[in-house]
Amino acid sequence: MNKKLIITALCLSAMTPMMAQNITGKVMNTKGEPLAFANVVLLNRTDSAFVKGAMSGEDGSFVIDSSCNGGIIKVTSVGYKTICKDCEGENVGIIKMEEDSETLGEVVVKSSRPVTAIKGNALVTTVANSQLSHAGTANDVLRQVPMVTGRDGNFEVFGKGTPLIYINGRVVQDKNELAQLNSQDIKNVEVITNPGAKYDASVKSVIRIRTKPSQGEGFGGTLRAQNGYRHYFVSMEQANLKYRKGGLEVFTNLNYYGGKFYSYESTNMETQGSTNWLQEIESFNHMRNNEFFGKFGLSWMLNEHHSIGAYYINGAGLQKPASDYTSTSFANGNLEDVVSSAVRKRTHSVPKHHANIYYNGEVGKLGIDFNMDYMWRKKRETSNQSEININHEENLVASTSIGHSRMFAEKLVLSYPLWKGQLEVGNEYTASQMLNDFNINMATIGNSNTKSDEKNMAGFVTVSQLFGKIAVEAGLRYEHVNFKYTENGQLKEDQSKTYNNVFPSLSISTQIGKTQLALNYTSKMQRPSYDDLDGTINYINRLTLGSGNPYLSPVKIHTVELMGAWKQFFVKVAYENRKNATIGTTKPYGEDGEVKLLTMENTPKIQQLQAFLGAQFQIGIWQPSINMGIIKQWFSGEYLGGHKSYGNPLGIVQFQNAIHLPGDIWMNIDMEWNSRGNKDNMKLGYSSCLNAKLYKAFCKERFSISLEANDIFNKSNRDIIFYNKDVTLWQNGTSDNRALLLTLQYNFNTSRDRYKGKGAGNTEINRF
Repeated sequence: MNKKLIITALCLSAMTPMMAQNITGKVMNTKGEPLAFANVVLLNRTDSAFVKGAMSGEDGSFVIDSSCNGGIIKVTSVGYKTICKDCEGENVGIIKMEEDSETLGEVVVKSSRPVTAIKGNALVTTVANSQLSHAGTANDVLRQVPMVTGRDGNFEVFGKGTPLIYINGRVVQDKNELAQLNSQDIKNVEVITNPGAKYDASVKSVIRIRTKPSQGEGFGGTLRAQNGYRHYFVSMEQANLKYRKGGLEVFTNLNYYGGKFYSYESTNMETQGSTNWLQEIESFNHMRNNEFFGKFGLSWMLNEHHSIGAYYINGAGLQKPASDYTSTSFANGNLEDVVSSAVRKRTHSVPKHHANIYYNGEVGKLGIDFNMDYMWRKKRETSNQSEININHEENLVASTSIGHSRMFAEKLVLSYPLWKGQLEVGNEYTASQMLNDFNINMATIGNSNTKSDEKNMAGFVTVSQLFGKIAVEAGLRYEHVNFKYTENGQLKEDQSKTYNNVFPSLSISTQIGKTQLALNYTSKMQRPSYDDLDGTINYINRLTLGSGNPYLSPVKIHTVELMGAWKQFFVKVAYENRKNATIGTTKPYGEDGEVKLLTMENTPKIQQLQAFLGAQFQIGIWQPSINMGIIKQWFSGEYLGGHKSYGNPLGIVQFQNAIHLPGDIWMNIDMEWNSRGNKDNMKLGYSSCLNAKLYKAFCKERFSISLEANDIFNKSNRDIIFYNKDVTLWQNGTSDNRALLLTLQYNFNTSRDRYKGKGAGNTEINRF
């Protein structure tokens, strides 16, 4: 706690006022809401010549690098009346803009191709007034954004894994929030593949979604229903309602997800030991899912300088997985056994408490952003597995796992204008705990009770400056992590660890003619998830067990990347060095070592080179875009008593097509192809995917209907070969990625949330 107080004190002491010849202020609309991207310029009073200018940020604030010298401030923004006022001091205060209804009266907006550009260390794709505004939801938009792959809230950034996703600075805590955001409300999407010091050291990529300025008061909302088939019937129903009056906004989100899912999997596992074992396993899997959650909250803009708010989320989920296995075992090439297994599980997740409170405001030039989060969840899983072998001998394995997870987090960020840029300092504190009580009727495995307890205290500072056409942002983050692991009531000293680390970051960007360039460096650390650290041993079959590894160390990551953009083309090249990289492995279990334990371990390092390029075009009603990427790694690992190299590159090609048909109907045909190649100590097979979609809006965009077919040829699954030590595992199968979906959506008096809470402990929540 003393370290936390020291970090906070350092942050506060760094915010002493600094002398600068700057003109500051804030642009807002007549409703007292910040107006972003307004153009603010200083003009000479005598001849109205341009002196200096700036653009307002997301909070409406601006900084002009000049003194007034008796000049005039001119503010312009699309859809608002131009304002001119005398510049009489260092702080010109609040500038309120009135809507210009006459300007918009006869304007016809044509949808153009989305434009991708570089802004600092981010790749920015414009959505507003492009064909992406007709995509449907944020889920549909992200599927069209360069370097982003995935669907339905499960997205990855090429070469960077799962990102943190933000909407207007607030982290997305539930992937279903993306289905609640209409594409026509989105302004742009930023993809950051090398996030700086203000983000947790384990964050490798960030997606920031920014929406258009909010409008409308009174009662409004969105009703959305999506139904279709993914081998079986699936359904998603949503109701997002809000009431807004003056500075007060009250909102609620109600969501239901249900359906049945199917997958088939074939696995061959060869184990080298005193006996050469080959297992041929075939499984048919079904799962019924029912999930409901609700969110209630409010935000209150006290005035243009201060906003407070809070929300509470709770929900329940019930999954019933069912699997039927057939396992044929060969010992030294001779048939040893045939085992038929039936596994029935029940996973009940209730409750899912999560609450957030925030304050966002400014005192003079000092910006303050404070968030506090609390989370508590419980999950109970029961499993019953019956096995019958070739001799009709029966084996029954029953287990119960009860898990509790809880977290408290707070985050404070202070910002202040500094010379030609801005200074930000902050602190973040997270205390989390994960408990798992596991019981099984097998003496060879035994019961266990484990607890992971972690406290993370962090402080950071970032400084951004503009030197002519060169923008520089430098950051430094310090983290103190105290991790304790307890098993069956006993503290495991050798598995409990303390870390003290400093993570620097640097970003330099500029523009030469029409070419934008950016060079970024970051130092990161990826801590294992709580599942990866859980030493509980799970029964897979009589020759195979599975477990996490409490001895895992965090992965240290150093990344350097260069980005460039010219007209409709962009390119990114990056080098990444992962020290103590985490890979899958196997270990002998038991006295004779015939049973193998599938687990994880650290390897000294994995180096990787990434390249990605893309372009967007517009040819009449056809708007195509093509993206290509490649990842090459340098890594070799222990395999069958020797070393095996895993250096085959992975490639990806995306070809996306938007066609504007008569009747204002949009048709999308998207294709994706992934090559064979190595990832860690695995070999991934190729995959391909073809999607098609029709979208039509009615009643001035209030009602829309879309029909989509995803993964039409059902080829998006990838075969995997896993090589490690004395085990080789071949895995292939199919799941219900192929889908036919119909979506109906009705919007009335829609507006984006005013909620400004950005959350605390966001990365920690993902680890759960």
